[in-house]
Amino acid sequence: MFTLGRVYRDGVTLHIVNSGVNLYNHMRNNHERLIGVRGFERASGGVIAEKLVRYLTSTDGVFYLGANKIATTQQDTSPTGPPDILTRWYHDAGGNWVSNTGIEGASAAGQISNEHYDTPTGLADIGVARYGVFWLFIHFDGDLHVVYGIGTYKLALAEMALVPILPDAVRDFSTLAAKIIVGQADPNFTSIVTAYEP
Repeated sequence: MFTLGRVYRDGVTLHIVNSGVNLYNHMRNNHERLIGVRGFERASGGVIAEKLVRYLTSTDGVFYLGANKIATTQQDTSPTGPPDILTRWYHDAGGNWVSNTGIEGASAAGQISNEHYDTPTGLADIGVARYGVFWLFIHFDGDLHVVYGIGTYKLALAEMALVPILPDAVRDFSTLAAKIIVGQADPNFTSIVTAYEP
């Protein structure tokens, strides 16, 4: 027996929905449904930690993109690691997204800045006794990408900051892994808050 649809009668009015079993291309339809509903979903790993002075590590991870299992490898952006690449995202003076894998200000490649935050017209200095917020994403292929936050905050406001508008390469091809807060000129992170459900 196959369900073809569902009908609800409200007096003389019939409400009909074609919701029966459609076996044609069932696997693809189910895969697309999983992507639409669940996106890039973490099963395990992909845990972010600080190494040395504002460098990052990420553990091996298992994620699902639709029905496909994707294994990501551990990352280490420090000079004592491979080092793996950290891609930074912020705006230039023309309001365009910039992706930078090299030095930014006094921060070495692979290191989170303790100097700057993002504005629509480029980077600005984090204020004295203020905090910057950085959003760390794991790309589907395992690379680490950080999007600069858009404010110079007191700590309580930094803790409440929300994910800013994202560049397409991050929005469409990654998952949020952590929120990092760092004080102006501080050598280490104030906090790393995981984005994963407990």
